[in-house]
Order: sequence, then C-alpha cells, then structure tokens
Amino acid sequence: MGLFLAAIPSVAFADWVDVLKKFRPRISVQEDYTSNLDLTKENTREDFFTTVSPGLGFRATESPQAKFGLDLDYALGVVFYAHHSELNYVSHTGALNTWYTFGNRWTLRVWDNYTRSQDPVEQYITIQPQPGVYYPGTQRERFTYERNIVEPSLTYQFGREDRFELLYRNNYYNTANPTGEDSLGHNVTPRLTYWFNIRHGIILEYAFQTVDYDFQPDLTGHRGRGRYTYRFNPQTSIFAEYIYDTIIYDSPGIDFYVQNPSVGITHAFTPTLTSRLQVGYFWRTPKEGEAIEGFTVDAGITQRTPRLTLDFAVQGGYNYDFFSSETLGFYRYYRGVASLTYLLTQRFSASLLGSVEKDEYIDIERKDWVWRAGPTLSYQPWRWLTAALGGSYGQRTSDQDINDYEEWRAFFRLTATYW
Repeated sequence: MGLFLAAIPSVAFADWVDVLKKFRPRISVQEDYTSNLDLTKENTREDFFTTVSPGLGFRATESPQAKFGLDLDYALGVVFYAHHSELNYVSHTGALNTWYTFGNRWTLRVWDNYTRSQDPVEQYITIQPQPGVYYPGTQRERFTYERNIVEPSLTYQFGREDRFELLYRNNYYNTANPTGEDSLGHNVTPRLTYWFNIRHGIILEYAFQTVDYDFQPDLTGHRGRGRYTYRFNPQTSIFAEYIYDTIIYDSPGIDFYVQNPSVGITHAFTPTLTSRLQVGYFWRTPKEGEAIEGFTVDAGITQRTPRLTLDFAVQGGYNYDFFSSETLGFYRYYRGVASLTYLLTQRFSASLLGSVEKDEYIDIERKDWVWRAGPTLSYQPWRWLTAALGGSYGQRTSDQDINDYEEWRAFFRLTATYW
C-alpha cells in the first residue's frame, strides 16, 4: 500500500477521497464446531471455537484490463476454544494481486497469499482458486502453521495472443508441529505463447525448482512442457501436449523422471457453458526400483449465469506433495469435484461442494480414499450485513489405519462491512 500511495502523490484531494472510498473495512464473528479436533481415528476430541475477525479489503479497479490494478484483502482472527483454551491463537489470512502495464507491451504483476492457521485440512492455493481441492498432507492435532506463496511475473505482449512470460514463485511453509516438515521452495519459469496464425499456436515452457527441507533430502526439479493447439473456431480447439519432469534428490533420496504425453479438446457450447477434456498416459522411471505408469485425465464442465455457478471436474494422473506438513512426495491420484452455487433471491444463495479422491503414495507405499461434502446458506438482510450457515462431513480411509479419520463440521458466521 505504501508503494501504491507513493506512486500517486500529486493527485487532487477529491481523487484521494475516491481512493479512500475503495477501502472496505469489515468485522466477522464465527462459531465453529468440529467432532474431531485432531483428525484421529481413536480418542477423538470435539469442541466449539469462536473467531473474531476484523478485516480490510481494497480494490483499485473493477477492470482486469486496466493499466494499473491493486486487489488487497487481509483478515486477522482471534480464535477462542470452548474446552481447550490452551489452543487459543491468532490467525492471519492475506491476499494481494497487483499489476502495472507500461509501454503498452510490458506488464509487471505480483501475486501473494499468506495464511497462519491451525486447520489441519488446508485448501489448495493457486492464482485461480480450485474449490474442493485440498493439500494431500494433513496434520493430526492442532499445530499452528504458516504458509506464504509469492509470485512476481513479467510479461511481454508482442501480439494479440503472443507473449513471453517470466515467473518466479517462492513457497514457504513452517509448522509448529515437531514432527512436521518445514519447507522452502523456489521456482523459475520462462514461458512462450505464440500463434503462427489464427488457427495454429504453441506454448513452450521450462521450469526450474529447488526445495529445501529440515528432515528430508532436498531436491532439484526440471520440467519441460510443450503444447500445440489447433483452433477450429472461437468455440472449439484441440491440442497435443508433452511434459517431461526430472526430480533429483540429495542422498539418500532416489532420483526419477516422468513422461506424460496427452491430447485434449476445449469447447464452448454457449458463452456461459464451457467444457474441456484432456487424456494421456504417464511413465515414472526411478533411478532405482520399479517403474509405475497410469492414465491422466482432466475433464470438466463450467456453467456461469447471473444466478447459477456450476463446476464439475474429473481429474487424475500424478502430482507432487512438496509443501505440506507430511511432504508425501510423488503420488498417483484420481479425483472428482462438484461445486454448485445458486442465487435463490437477490439476497439469499445456497451452495454445495463435494469431492472424492483416491491417492496412492509411491515412496511410502500408502493408499488413501478421501471424501468431503457440505452445504452453505448465505443471506444478506442489508447491504452491510451477511449471515452464513454451513457444515461438512470429511472422511479418510487409509491402508495405514493410523491415518483414518472422520469429522463433522458446522459453522455460523456474521459479517458486517462498512460501505
């Protein structure tokens, strides 16, 4: 915010008033219930906890095409447990997305997300939110952890759809759990998107990554990705893609590489109804030990209307857990996610979110099934006040019984926002 304010010192008083009007201070009070505080199979503890959370939001512009933009949101949470006061703590959540376009071709962007929490089930964090997708590693017992992901990027736009991007990502995770794994990752990715003409386009990408751990062997990773796209018309495109990953561990870790060719199609049935389908096959070949292989899939359909938001996705193949409390490494997975939000009236909405996932962790020889589902109701009696009521059920079944758990959650939240 200091950089933003320093950049416009000469604006008139009326302009400053307009700037100040874009701030949205708020305060929330939320009551939560959990039937399994520590996500354990036996000796479960239930509890209620209250969160008092003042927050502040700021949005400089509503247009993503604006030359300059700044979206900022921060909330502090003071958390009180009803029966386990030794767990009381202060949480933080913050998000930043700011950009500046200069010379009509260059855009500098900084995105950041910060979390301080005790919630052992943590939603996966990306620039484009993925509702229903969570980090695979969970921690038993309530230990405070911090996660910060910051990604500055520089883009050079040299055509209507042609651009060169250079991205850096820093991923920091630190937990108070003495058996948890702290991690610090660095990722540098140059990416070229180029269209030869209106029908033929390519994406070429290389990523270099390092991850440092406290207990486990550190790693270095390389990824090469190439995609060719053929566009039939503005509604329909087909593509072919190839990914090659190399993961190199410090001793005594075992190096491996992964190959993943795939083909896909995207199609827009209407301006509000879009779909995608990508299928492929992967091979993971370690320096020592047995190779594994399997199918990859990413299929989804999205509906966006003024009253209805619908997302349905089926995903699977392989992934990496490098930045969670368990740091489970390479794993094979298959997942289904459904998200539905419907605006019943102008002030009353209902949503439903559910997911099911099968995870197979290769290095530790473990298999899990994870289910999560729950509804939320939201009502806005006045412009400045919002009430929300919701709950969820979560369960994990593992071939290692110590990882099993089931949990019921419920919450009620009141949020007052100054306009």
